[in-house]
Amino acid sequence: SSGLFMSSITVVILITRFLIDTFWIQGVTWTSECVPVYVQFFVKFFIIGVTVLVVAVPEGLPLAVTISLAYSVKKMMKDNNLVRHLDACETMGNATAICSDKTGTLTMNRMTVVQAYVAGQYYKRLPDPKDIPASAMDLLIQGIGVNCAYTTKIMPPEKEGGLPRQIGNKTECALLGFSLDLNRDYQAVRTEIPEEKLFKVYTFNSVRKSMSTVLKNHDGSYRMFSKGASEILLRKCCKILTTTGTAKPFKSHNREDLVKQVIEPMASQGLRTICLAYRDFSAAEGEPDWEDEVHILTGLTCLGVVGIEDPVRLEVPDAIRKCQRAGITVRMVTGDNIDTARAIATKCGIIQPGDDFLCMEGKEFNRRIRNEQGEIEQERIDKIWPKLRVLARSSPTDKHTLVKGIIDSTVLEKRQVVAVTGDGTNDGPALKKADVGFAMGIAGTDVAKEASDIILTDDNFSSIVKAVMWGRNVYDSISKFLQFQLTVNVVAVTVAFTGACITQV
Repeated sequence: SSGLFMSSITVVILITRFLIDTFWIQGVTWTSECVPVYVQFFVKFFIIGVTVLVVAVPEGLPLAVTISLAYSVKKMMKDNNLVRHLDACETMGNATAICSDKTGTLTMNRMTVVQAYVAGQYYKRLPDPKDIPASAMDLLIQGIGVNCAYTTKIMPPEKEGGLPRQIGNKTECALLGFSLDLNRDYQAVRTEIPEEKLFKVYTFNSVRKSMSTVLKNHDGSYRMFSKGASEILLRKCCKILTTTGTAKPFKSHNREDLVKQVIEPMASQGLRTICLAYRDFSAAEGEPDWEDEVHILTGLTCLGVVGIEDPVRLEVPDAIRKCQRAGITVRMVTGDNIDTARAIATKCGIIQPGDDFLCMEGKEFNRRIRNEQGEIEQERIDKIWPKLRVLARSSPTDKHTLVKGIIDSTVLEKRQVVAVTGDGTNDGPALKKADVGFAMGIAGTDVAKEASDIILTDDNFSSIVKAVMWGRNVYDSISKFLQFQLTVNVVAVTVAFTGACITQV
């Protein structure tokens, strides 16, 4: 618009000066024979005006934007960010909030059992196999062997002196490693009970937060092994194994004692707690209704609880500090126990001791954002999200609700630009809703990758920080180009305008 204004002024001044000089100062009279000459002058003035307009336009800007984006995308690829949608690159430069998963993104996703409560005894280190009753040991090893996916396994290290390789689900790898630490071979159990002999499998889902496998015995009875979130699965247990290997009643007050004395201490150390249980169905009871999951997953006998360590990535605390210094708020959204999530968030630097920030479970979050009719209200979300830093025991739906609530919020003057990470099929809606969706390249499903804008090829939070850096580099490069271009253009327009008005050339 400035260029158009200057070119218009130039044309007006040139025409005005020509008319005054020709018809007033020189006293030339208007004749029809001179019209072609006058037209030539006017065309010349118009061309000069167009020249000023062209000089004023930064015609190299589209090319500069394209080159800047291409350069940043290339650099992001080297930093383990595979950009699927080009606009996500510059959007990350404006990111103000990151909702990150915990497992594998903030942590190493190399899980090992470091504590255990088995047969009524709490071991703060790995137990000695001799201390566990033989009957309890047999149930424990059989349950771990058949109730973990048969594709999950522990392989020898690639190099001498290296760590064993974990293939498949990392939580299940930790349990299989636990059986090896107890000097028992889970593979022998799988050889005895091949996968095709499994009667029924209730796969893990984010609502039930447990997995169960049913075996059919020769006498027509059934045995079901279950594993899942400790505080959820314990509520479905009515018995627990004792130090003698026998089962005793497990009342609500026993459960509360176990939570306080075992689960909370484990979780406060950042350990992921998994409960292992089983249930027998006698042949005399008849064929159970296997489709009635609510009934099937009750009356369990607790075998024990294991504490699984998943160390925080060494580079994550520094990466989160960089985000905070850059004005980006990092939130953890995880399915883990709230005490575990809080401990990991503290180790990462998402929250600090004494901070007035919120850590809550998905159930509490849902209760507080809904009205009496069960409908989500934006005003209720606005009261929570500015201080929310950790959302534990959450489902993919909770993640989507949080992301949508932050984006739609009008609490702050500027709209929040939200990036979110996801790896599961159910994370698709949240990845789509976010301004920038990051899918895990290693642990992510195809559905999550299709819904994402950027794929993290190393599943590392630090790579997200690199994406922010290169996103801001796009704006920085464009601003530097404009600084150069406008300097040149202002001088060029000034010279062209002055020269045209003074010399008429």
